[in-house]
Amino acid sequence: MLMKRMIYTTKFISVLVFIALMLAACNKDEWKDDVDALKQPMPTGIVIMDAVSVTAVKGTSFQLRFRVNPSGVAVTEGNLELDLQNSDTYLLVPPTRSAFSAQSRASYVTPSDCYKITGVEPDRNGSGEILDGQWIVTIKTQGEGNFRNVSDLYLVMNYTDAAGVAHKVSSPVLPVQIVPTADEGVEFRYSLVQTLRTAHGELNPYILYTDVNTYRNASGGEWVYDISFITKAESQGEAMTLDWLTLHEKQYVSLIPKEGHELWTSLEEGKEKKVSTASQVAITDFGGTQKIIDLPITYCPRTVIIRRDMPIAELNANRDDIDYVIDLSAEAAEYGLTADMASHLTRRPTSIDFHGVFIDNFGIDEINTVGEDNTFVLQASPFIPDELTAGFITADADAAIANYILHSFPQYGNPLDKDTFQFLLDMEIRILINGVE
Repeated sequence: MLMKRMIYTTKFISVLVFIALMLAACNKDEWKDDVDALKQPMPTGIVIMDAVSVTAVKGTSFQLRFRVNPSGVAVTEGNLELDLQNSDTYLLVPPTRSAFSAQSRASYVTPSDCYKITGVEPDRNGSGEILDGQWIVTIKTQGEGNFRNVSDLYLVMNYTDAAGVAHKVSSPVLPVQIVPTADEGVEFRYSLVQTLRTAHGELNPYILYTDVNTYRNASGGEWVYDISFITKAESQGEAMTLDWLTLHEKQYVSLIPKEGHELWTSLEEGKEKKVSTASQVAITDFGGTQKIIDLPITYCPRTVIIRRDMPIAELNANRDDIDYVIDLSAEAAEYGLTADMASHLTRRPTSIDFHGVFIDNFGIDEINTVGEDNTFVLQASPFIPDELTAGFITADADAAIANYILHSFPQYGNPLDKDTFQFLLDMEIRILINGVE
């Protein structure tokens, strides 16, 4: 009996010795790692500092300052994610097929193709000292196509506890939106020719309208690009100066001819029928993106004189044809009054006041300035009651006169309010037809 007890005791001691040896064989570093893991602070919350919402231009980056509680938690690009919820994309009207791929992965985190983390760094004070527990994340906006996106953004931090279980902690929501670039959100509208002087004899500013685009989401909701996103406008050109004080309130900028500049001299003296130049205009949005145009500028005189020699035989042959016209469009084009001169305008009302003259059995009783697809033409309808038997000359004082006006107004201006009009062309067209044998 005593012998059996001694054998059991010996076996028990052997087991204890084996366990002790096994414990002694464990790596001391592993024990230290486990202890250190238990000491590591576990993140309990993320607080975004300063920002209550973010608006960014597509393709630019923005930064968010945030705090992780408690302090001492290490944050890297590897353990920080973006969670985008309630994403809503507006496409340029008319709607086109979206270039964005639908999210197919069901997860707590819904990454968006429009936002990407490009850097995480500790926050610092003015002296360059690290602020414990505070961080700065840089987020780049991206995407193909002309669009606006609004989303609810959450910063999500991933961590693993001492037991090896993965967890996530999230910040409160931050509304964010991506807006189109200046080049995408704004459309330039302008006339290809203007009169150099106004009806009051003043130099006529060359008008560049800045129309804004409209966007629509899948449910039919619309959003209009905000012209206040444009923060600067500038131009290059020696003969004109830029006035952009009207940009935000009236949605256009003006290029004002410099009084006495040599470029206008030949036109003012009647030596040229038109003068042309170009001025580069650039508008810049709050994200630094630009829309640039080399604006073609053509000025003509306020008084346009159109002369044409017409064969008497042709006039007589067509004097009973009510559809017969004398097409003076080629002569008008020499002054810059071309068929497409208003093609870059979306709002282009015109008016004409015609005063016909009848002398020596020939007169012009009607003028037409509207061609196919609302292009410009200059056509005179003659009135010949009796057959012409000899040539004739129309004196300057006997010219048929057409007072022609092409005006426009800002995108959201009142078309009935003349105070909002810009008179691009305000001219007197004097038509002199001579009959030749």
